[in-house]
Amino acid sequence: MKKLAIVVGHNSHSPGAVRSDTGESEFSYNSRLAGYMQQYGGPDIEVRVFFREFVGSYTREIRKVYSEVDNWGADASIELHFNSAGTPDASGTETLTSGSAKSVTLAQEVQMHMVELLGLRDRGIQVRNSRTKGRGYMSLVSGNAPAILIEPFFGSSPKGQVKTDEEHEQRALAEAVMDGVREYFAHF
Repeated sequence: MKKLAIVVGHNSHSPGAVRSDTGESEFSYNSRLAGYMQQYGGPDIEVRVFFREFVGSYTREIRKVYSEVDNWGADASIELHFNSAGTPDASGTETLTSGSAKSVTLAQEVQMHMVELLGLRDRGIQVRNSRTKGRGYMSLVSGNAPAILIEPFFGSSPKGQVKTDEEHEQRALAEAVMDGVREYFAHF
C-alpha cells in the first residue's frame, strides 16, 4: 500500500486567499477537499491529512508539517491551494513541482486530470526549488517524498468559481486528483 500525505495549505491564523463568490478561504475550502480526497484513497492508497500549524514563522510552519509527513513515511505529498488575482479575468489550473523526476511525473498526472475535469486554461507545471525559489518552493523541498502543490482554479475568477462551488464539483475535483495519484503510483 502506498502512502499519500495531503497538506492543507494555510491555517486558521493565515487562511490564504478568499473566494469572491462565497467568501470562503483557501484553508476552509481545502480542509473539506482534503477530506473528500481521503475518502477516495481506497485499499491501494492510505491517505493522511496534515494541517500546517502556526508556529511563529512561515519557514518553521513548513518545516514542522513536512517533518510530520516524513515521520509518517509518505510516498508522495500534495499541498492544496487555489489561486487568486486582482482581476476576475485571471483563470486556469497549475501545479508546482520541485523538478525532481518523481515530482514532475506526479505533477503531470494530477495536472492532466484537473485540466480535463475543470476545462480551465492549462497554466502548466511550474518548477519551484532552492535554485528557482518562487512562491511555494519551501513546501516542495522540505520533505523527503516527491511533492507537488496544486492550484486548480482562481477563487477570484467566475470561470473557476462556477466549476468548484458545489459539493459534487468539489468531490469530482478530489476524485480527479486521486485518479492522477493512482496513475503516478502505477509508474513506481
